[in-house]
Amino acid sequence: MRKQDFLKLKNDPVVRAVYFSAKECGSDAYLVGGVVRNVISKLPIGCDYDFALTGNIKNIAERFASLANGSPFLLDKEISSFRVAVKKGDTKINVDLSPLKGGNIIADIFARDFTVNAMAIDLRELFEKDKVLLIDPLAGARHSKKRLLAPVKDDIFNNDPVRLLRAVRLSAQYGFSINKDTETLIKARAHLLKTSSWERIRDEFFATIICHNASDNLKKLYALGLLQEIFPEIIDWDRLENYDLMSHIIKAVQEGERIICGITEIIPKYEDVILRHFDGLIGNIPRSAFFKFAMFLHDVGKAVAIKIDGERMRFPGHEMEGEAIAKKTAKRLKLSRKASVILCKLIRNHHRVFNMASMEKVSSRSKAHFFRIMDEDGIDLLFMSLADARATRGGEDLELAELVKEVVSFYFDVYAVKKPPSLFKGNDVMNIFNIPEGIMVGKILEKIQDAEGIGLIKNKKDAVEFINKWLLDKSKKPVLS
Repeated sequence: MRKQDFLKLKNDPVVRAVYFSAKECGSDAYLVGGVVRNVISKLPIGCDYDFALTGNIKNIAERFASLANGSPFLLDKEISSFRVAVKKGDTKINVDLSPLKGGNIIADIFARDFTVNAMAIDLRELFEKDKVLLIDPLAGARHSKKRLLAPVKDDIFNNDPVRLLRAVRLSAQYGFSINKDTETLIKARAHLLKTSSWERIRDEFFATIICHNASDNLKKLYALGLLQEIFPEIIDWDRLENYDLMSHIIKAVQEGERIICGITEIIPKYEDVILRHFDGLIGNIPRSAFFKFAMFLHDVGKAVAIKIDGERMRFPGHEMEGEAIAKKTAKRLKLSRKASVILCKLIRNHHRVFNMASMEKVSSRSKAHFFRIMDEDGIDLLFMSLADARATRGGEDLELAELVKEVVSFYFDVYAVKKPPSLFKGNDVMNIFNIPEGIMVGKILEKIQDAEGIGLIKNKKDAVEFINKWLLDKSKKPVLS
């Protein structure tokens, strides 16, 4: 740690704004937690700032929000802490402002989770005396340099069981090691996790699997007994005879991540647009993390559906069983309705790409039908299938890989091209083609949708000509409009 590394924080717009806001309100302010840790560890500062302050936190938050052009909101009513989301360049960051626990900074530090997060800098010393007063009674700086994660005290998980997950997330995110004693402590306290709010469990879980090497992170969660607490459904995976479902799932997640990270090698023409797709959000969950989550659950129904006929192992209906389990899981994790629908859709249809691959020729109509069912989530499903095949077969399925490239190209070059609203409604079909209400109206609407999806028709005139020809081919006399 060098003094000048901390002195640079005087030029950080967030730190400056918090200091001046606290000073105007007559309060003391301390920078605590992750930013201090990252400076010492020579890591990027990151997007989360934590400050411990004296005085009226609401007044300070409002003053800071005014200076930083952000909006404050109450983060924790019980302790009167506030969060302000602000922009730092092109990056959105969270600034948390909380009252000092125990009334002084030392008590506050001893109430924190891990020693690497139990350090503070006095902003008054930094700005007014040009001094770096690092408050570090628990050797957090030494542990930060060694990349070692150790609890402030043994009961930190009793006070807040989400810290059990946070230990794995910090390890995954920053490369900190968890020593054997701490691992033993986590295993012993794993059962406490379910007493926490599922919203916090969800957020910490997704923050863990969005990190690189998600398969290793899942293995670590499993080894510590935490994954089973979040997903009790996977306990049955150890009871399957002659089938290591957990190993398959972990391998599938690993292959899925490799695919997303290696898009340029698979289909370079669409690299940018595919990466933008996975950079998007499903609810408030990054799609890339959600993709790994769907890979983790894609075969969850196998443990329920397994059938053994002699030496043959089958899983009839495991997609539907998996969808039912996924729906319960989404509800437990408090996922948004959109996220729940997408998750269930991906699991229910996760064999659809393999079925398409078994066709002698995959027509444009089949591709359009696939995306009418899946829409943009079909991109996820295509790569899920590729990852699943790799995990099952131990290598690339070249024919499936070619199909995936072909269908991805179809989506971006044809299906996703901006189309006008639906050309016809049911009444239009009945009037234009003199068709009575019934099944045929639906068939005609479906034909029009198919033709639109593959670019055969662009307007109502094209649609009328297309349907008239189709009706003539079926020996049905059309009524021309």
